[in-house]
Amino acid sequence: FALKWNLPLVPVNHCVAHIEMGRLVTRADNPVVLYVSGGNTQVISYSDKQYRIFGETIDIAVGNCLDRFARAIGLSNDPSPGYNIEQMAKKGTRLIDLPYVVKGMDVSFSGLLSFIQGEVKTRLRSGKCTKEDLCFSLQETIFAMLVE
Repeated sequence: FALKWNLPLVPVNHCVAHIEMGRLVTRADNPVVLYVSGGNTQVISYSDKQYRIFGETIDIAVGNCLDRFARAIGLSNDPSPGYNIEQMAKKGTRLIDLPYVVKGMDVSFSGLLSFIQGEVKTRLRSGKCTKEDLCFSLQETIFAMLVE
């Protein structure tokens, strides 16, 4: 496109672009941002004329965890796995105790994913819980980890 129209090619950091759009819309001066987008899970802030990462996932991102869990319980990708998990979570009634790993400002989701995939094979198939309960439990645990 740039070559065809003889326009300069401007490098843009995708993550920073998301943050800057949020700053523009909210008029926030120096926000601390929880950046959860696709393969990213980071706590970021602007300091000394650059963005700094204060915490992040030490293994897989939230989006990856949700996508893989959705596949394990047979949820559609339409419109998105996260949205579909959220809708099912609204119908959940039992909070199942799941692994919770926060180390300082870093989080870990791989053990949580492995554990809940095991719960799909045992509790769900034996009727000890519902898909809705698993969605509710996963969503609540992940959100609690992120806001801690």
